[in-house]
Amino acid sequence: MDTSDFQSINPASFYGKRYKRLGTALDDIASTSQHNVNIVLIPPEVDTLTDEEDINEDECDVRDFPNDVPGEVEVHYDSDDDNIPLSEMIVQANQGPSNLPKKMRTGTEAEPTWSEHKINLEMKETHGYVDRINHVKEQINNKTPVEIFEKLFDNDIFEHIAKQSILYAAQKNNHQFTVTQDDLRIFIAILVLSGYHKLPRERLFWSLDEDVSIPCVSTAMSRNRFQEIKKYLHFADNSKLDKSDKLYKMRPMVTMLNKNFQQWGIFHPHLSIDEAMVKYYGHHSAKQFIRGKPVRFGYKEWMLCSSTGYCYNFDVYCGAKPSCIETEIKAKPTLPLGSRVVLELLECVTEPSDHTVFFDNYFTSYDILKTLREKGFRATGTARDNRIKNCPLPSKSEVNKKERGHFFHMYDKTNNLLFVKWKDNSIVTMATNYDTIEPLSKVKRWSSAQKKKLMYHSPTYFLDITRQWEVSIFLIKA
Repeated sequence: MDTSDFQSINPASFYGKRYKRLGTALDDIASTSQHNVNIVLIPPEVDTLTDEEDINEDECDVRDFPNDVPGEVEVHYDSDDDNIPLSEMIVQANQGPSNLPKKMRTGTEAEPTWSEHKINLEMKETHGYVDRINHVKEQINNKTPVEIFEKLFDNDIFEHIAKQSILYAAQKNNHQFTVTQDDLRIFIAILVLSGYHKLPRERLFWSLDEDVSIPCVSTAMSRNRFQEIKKYLHFADNSKLDKSDKLYKMRPMVTMLNKNFQQWGIFHPHLSIDEAMVKYYGHHSAKQFIRGKPVRFGYKEWMLCSSTGYCYNFDVYCGAKPSCIETEIKAKPTLPLGSRVVLELLECVTEPSDHTVFFDNYFTSYDILKTLREKGFRATGTARDNRIKNCPLPSKSEVNKKERGHFFHMYDKTNNLLFVKWKDNSIVTMATNYDTIEPLSKVKRWSSAQKKKLMYHSPTYFLDITRQWEVSIFLIKA
């Protein structure tokens, strides 16, 4: 075997490309066709590190980009194939039987057996979530929104923030600084208010001018006190940081919030997994750039949510290295990144048969559906054609020749999976490990030829269910 047996790898995706100026990097990113781009900020060669950014924090318009970065910018272009293992990049020189030694052949699992004939995909379904949701109702019945918020953002979190903020101030030689839990509650309340009551500058919240004056803010906390707390606000001990974790300064908060989100167990039957972007334009090595998203710059989060938008589990994506993830991913190394994320987020679910999981084509693969079925999870998602284990469905060009609403399906008798390719506005590939095609449903679509909405067959009921539960992520993003 020599280097000609491998497909070429884009050096920019492996080593990254460095720039001295942010503007040059953004120009190159804008000219590329890649959708997923990781921007890494390389710190300058200095002996003293600081937590402060050289930006005007009084400006509330976060749409402004920083003028430049203190060090260099490294840009990594992710492949759309999402961390394909090297073994899958081997180009087979011939189409006959493999000449590789048996010990080098990958995969000992049974190959799929494809058939159009219907098979039984039913899985065990329980309803233990009903008791849990009744318990939640008892816990929060007649409570105010603030009291419900404090169930999630509880005293332990406020105590932790106060302790770490005082410690950080002492590390900065300000031993007189102190902050109480009540101070932090007022501080966070002002932050929440500033999220929906927009003013051009932070200082205007304490202005005496009638057009911008907000008495509830100025009477609750002085401007100087607010800025002092903001200056020393901290969430982790700088002397005990795990430098291998890019999110080390926020990791305690992520852990405590996930614990509080799960304090009543998983009390919804339908769960959805997706990514969400947290807008951020400052300097941080975990900041992402994703083309085509409403929020292009910021932190990318993996989220497990309910159909009503309640978040059960989340983590922040910190790059290809798994060191930023607190819980070790106990997944097969051959699974794509999205599929490994699914298994990690679902570790908090104790009764798989109580729930049905939905996700989009970033997370769906043949192996993840098979693995979830083995674990007892019912799962459905849209799928990419290169992740369905060579399922013999017609190509997109063939499906495009059919009328709208036409569909093709194929069952895997070995692992009890179903794949469907349907012609809608575009060609949609769906995959499930528990559902079936029937009963057929109808969907209303606009016909450009007849200038009106017409009814078309939907190949399976789970298509409509999937779209219904995708609302969960949109609710949490809002």
